[in-house]
Amino acid sequence: MKLKQIVLTIIFTFTGLILLPHMHTEAAQIGIGTEKKIVQNPLQMKREAIRLEKEKQAAKRAEEQAKQRAAEQAAQQERERQAKAEQEAKQKKETLEKAEAQKKQQAQDEAKRKQQENQKEAASTVEPKKVAAKNETGGRQETFETTAYTNDAALNGSYDGKVLTASGYDVTHTIHFEGRRIVAVDPNVIPLGTKVHVEGFGDAIALDTGGVIHGKIMDLMMETEQEAINWGRRSVQVTIYE
Repeated sequence: MKLKQIVLTIIFTFTGLILLPHMHTEAAQIGIGTEKKIVQNPLQMKREAIRLEKEKQAAKRAEEQAKQRAAEQAAQQERERQAKAEQEAKQKKETLEKAEAQKKQQAQDEAKRKQQENQKEAASTVEPKKVAAKNETGGRQETFETTAYTNDAALNGSYDGKVLTASGYDVTHTIHFEGRRIVAVDPNVIPLGTKVHVEGFGDAIALDTGGVIHGKIMDLMMETEQEAINWGRRSVQVTIYE
């Protein structure tokens, strides 16, 4: 029994001498492996830094793009607002101009209507072609502002298809009366039927009036609209025979 214990002791001692270096080697290897896991690889660290920088740059670009889109959207909204304001201003201006044109046309129509009423009233009281011309006994010269018009029915109106002057004389197919041209006057200045001589126009007779003819203004009847346009507005000497 004692011998057996001695043998086992020898075996265990020998076995320990063999296993002890091997255990130290494994322990050293485990330590080295642990160090490899703790200490990071420089190349890996560089790659990680590059990745983080790229993510940072991407985030920065995304932020700048978002700001740019917001600025472009705001600019577009401002352009649309300005375009809308300009369109509204244009429409308002057109509406005002249209209203002003209508108002002007209404005034012209009213003046024309009154003139036609005056002519109609005169035609009902004065027999056509019966206007007595005053005798040419001397004459006085005065300066008159003259304009021109025609016997166009579209501009003067007609009664039973005839164009009549305020005195009732039919000028549908003529602009003369007994060889004289016809003029429109203010009857308070030159009575109807008065013979006159107009500088640059010739001998004439006052047989017509007009809604806008007041004072020393005389409207000369022309054969064509172009002649009336060519005459325009002139200040001339008029000899009045009384």
